[in-house]
Amino acid sequence: MTDAIIEGLKDRISVAIKTNQSVGIQVPENRHNDLLQALFSDMNTKSNEVWTFVTASNTFKHISDNFKKDFENKNTKFIDIISRSAGITLYDKECNYIESPTMLEKIALEIINIFKGIEHDVEKYVVIDSLSSLVIYNDSEIVREFISLLMNKARSENIHIVSIVIEEEVDAHKLLQMNDKIVVLRDSFIE
Repeated sequence: MTDAIIEGLKDRISVAIKTNQSVGIQVPENRHNDLLQALFSDMNTKSNEVWTFVTASNTFKHISDNFKKDFENKNTKFIDIISRSAGITLYDKECNYIESPTMLEKIALEIINIFKGIEHDVEKYVVIDSLSSLVIYNDSEIVREFISLLMNKARSENIHIVSIVIEEEVDAHKLLQMNDKIVVLRDSFIE
């Protein structure tokens, strides 16, 4: 049953990401890992695309320990914005570590730098997991401004943005309203 759920999520999310410049995904906390598994599985099948995954809700170590089989795509880079602020000092060639989740400008610059030098016709994607976690460390209006500026820059560079909001953590509507498409995942729909 879980494989069917993951495949269903993968198909639904893949279509939304491909056809829209920016997609906001609202997910119940108990289905967050299912969503991540579906995203990593989808990313893994797209070897001709470049992906950047910004993790604010889990450390890169946690993600690599739990989803390693799902992200073998060498065109995927990670930005971990919580490990260093928690005192965890790691180095990994697949991951760039930012000192603090409050350094939004540095996060945006790191995202843009990853895509420098990539041909314009190559499909480029950024996944931010999650905006609701960023609100824990920053004022919600500052996070809205950050995502708005990032989306504007991404549009000019032909980069697709996927922002995840865990519905139990914040008022998701305000954070997702800037997206071209909003996907709301519910337990009843997923099962």
